[in-house]
Amino acid sequence: VDIDWEFPGQKGLNNTNRPEDRVNCTAFLAEARAALDKAGKAAGKRYLLTMATGANESWIEHTEMDKLHASLDFVNLMSYDFYGAW
Repeated sequence: VDIDWEFPGQKGLNNTNRPEDRVNCTAFLAEARAALDKAGKAAGKRYLLTMATGANESWIEHTEMDKLHASLDFVNLMSYDFYGAW
């Protein structure tokens, strides 16, 4: 399962943001990891949990990257939003 939460806690095009998105993102990933592990155990499989993230400083400042990575198998950096007003 790949999670693409574009701008947790940040303004983006037509998205709702809240300061608590910082911790909500971490909590969501932990719950998703637990659910996938439970389903995988029942099926005799290992399900991957990945996340596409921004690669800029602002994305890191608005998340708990030091905590959320514990729930993920891979982090895919989106490196196309470095310049310009999108």
